[in-house]
Amino acid sequence: MLRRPIFARSLAAAALLALAACGQAENPMDSAPAAEEEPAAAAPSDPAVATAEPNTELCAEVGRRVSAQDCADFAALAERAASGAAAFNAPNPMQRGEVHTLQLAISFALTQEQIAARDERARLEAESVAAQRSATQRERLEAERILAEQRAAAEAQTPEVIDDILSEPPATTTPAPAPPPPAPPPPLTPSETVDPLQGDTVEFTPLVGRFMRAELVGNGFEITPLSPASQEVLQDSVTTWNWRVVANEGGRRSLTLRTVVEGCTAEGQCYPLRSTSQNYDVNVTVGLVGQAQDFLTAAPTWMRLVAGVLTALAVLLGAWFGLRSAFRKGRAEA
Repeated sequence: MLRRPIFARSLAAAALLALAACGQAENPMDSAPAAEEEPAAAAPSDPAVATAEPNTELCAEVGRRVSAQDCADFAALAERAASGAAAFNAPNPMQRGEVHTLQLAISFALTQEQIAARDERARLEAESVAAQRSATQRERLEAERILAEQRAAAEAQTPEVIDDILSEPPATTTPAPAPPPPAPPPPLTPSETVDPLQGDTVEFTPLVGRFMRAELVGNGFEITPLSPASQEVLQDSVTTWNWRVVANEGGRRSLTLRTVVEGCTAEGQCYPLRSTSQNYDVNVTVGLVGQAQDFLTAAPTWMRLVAGVLTALAVLLGAWFGLRSAFRKGRAEA
């Protein structure tokens, strides 16, 4: 009788183990589809591809990605950049603290045809002036001749006839025809534009293009632009830039002009294509007041302390003499 309960318990334990084994076998199969449904990890994206804008390419002229049309335009502008003409009025010497206006004038170089036309206009103007002087001289000589003949004829007549001849107005010659109007004056060159301004006219030959930018820098100067930095340079014209320049330090200083040929997109973004730099040395003088200020500024600490003590003593002596005078005045009134 005791064997049956033990056998039944053993059979129940075996059944439970079999059921547990079946449950563990089913769990991996149930989790497999869930693993298959998880999305795959995204592949790392290429930064160059992600940041590149559509329809752009790397342009060698500017070293940036721009549209193909803009890159072609930049290449054409850089190819057409050529030596031009430039001049500026160098304020030399300058005095520290004084305000000067520096102007830079730039134009395209004159072609051979423009130079020939300019020379021809100058020749025609000179001939016109010479012809006017010659015609005036001939008219004066003719008038003198006619007057001399009238006087000679009058001397041979009776007094009554002389009075009649002298009372008649002198004969006049037919005036010479007016010369044709002069041709319009040629455009000024950069040096002719700058010449009337204060300072020495300095000429140089920069690379010039349709769109240009000009900058003026200098150590020891306060420089304020008075015109747009980027401007358009047209044919047969002179484009100018202006700066307000104040020297803050004395001695021999240097100003640097930098001109840049630019290429601009339709959106107004401009890139440098070609550049030219021109240096100019300026002698900055210092007045007597400025020298005194420099001396006091550079004085050693002990000198400034002595000056402060002397100033304090002077104030104390003045106060003492003031009190003494007031005390004596009070005693005299008493």
